[in-house]
Amino acid sequence: MRNDPIASIIHRAFAWRKSLGLFDQTEAIRLFYGPGEALTELEAPLRALAIDLFQEHAWITQWGPLSEAQLKSILQGIRLLSPWGTPIQSVVRMDRTLLPTQEQTPPNVTTVWGNPPANKFSVQENGIPYLIQLKDTKHPGLFLDHAPLRQWLARTQSQKKVLNLFAYTGSLSVAAAKGGATQVTTLDLSKSTLAWAKENWINAGLPESRSDFIFGDALEWLPRLRKKGALFETILCDPPSFSRSKAGSFSTQKDTQRLHELILPLMNPMGTLVTSINSENIPEAQFLKDIHLAAQKTGK
Repeated sequence: MRNDPIASIIHRAFAWRKSLGLFDQTEAIRLFYGPGEALTELEAPLRALAIDLFQEHAWITQWGPLSEAQLKSILQGIRLLSPWGTPIQSVVRMDRTLLPTQEQTPPNVTTVWGNPPANKFSVQENGIPYLIQLKDTKHPGLFLDHAPLRQWLARTQSQKKVLNLFAYTGSLSVAAAKGGATQVTTLDLSKSTLAWAKENWINAGLPESRSDFIFGDALEWLPRLRKKGALFETILCDPPSFSRSKAGSFSTQKDTQRLHELILPLMNPMGTLVTSINSENIPEAQFLKDIHLAAQKTGK
């Protein structure tokens, strides 16, 4: 890799994470994230690249143009890695380059090398199993930037009731239940991902009695839960940048305050709200302002 600067960058990122012991407790890790790496101007193409590892399989996400030569160098760098003692077996790619608006849905991933598993397979993260899918999908099913949040949930949810909104594949629900939550309500607008969330729950060996899976629009269900008198010690909220349902559309750009006005009345007085957005175009100051306005309006 000495003669290939791009492959060397990937190897350097791997070696640094390895030196920190980040591979010791997990089979799923973000190996490389362009915006967060120390890159020179000559390495600019890699700023629009992320590489996630799930056991011996790699998932590439690109949101900027890459030449065939650059992609070849990236593959060379990945294929030479042995993160858990076994060489990488496959590489898939999600190309988001041609998605100029948040309302567009990315295509399914394409296999660029090797043979990824055809079906879901289980990986361990800090002793908790999660199901991953690499073929015929738009995401592997586990947001690796939420790994610290899952660790926190697994330590802190004893005897708590938890509401997981926009739950996707339910990994946060599983982590909360492993952390001792007495009841976890998992809500999502997608039937397929909610089914995946149920699979994750069962795969983790969790009892059905501690779960409640709701298919529906959060903006419609939050008032219903309030009417029922539901209260939660922990509420998790990670909405998509944009979504559309029969009731209308949702955007973090314009609906963040309204969403939190519906969430906050469901919190116990000493409860905790964990909220995040996946919208780089929204400044942190605006995000915090929307939440504070919602808190003021609801008296929280």
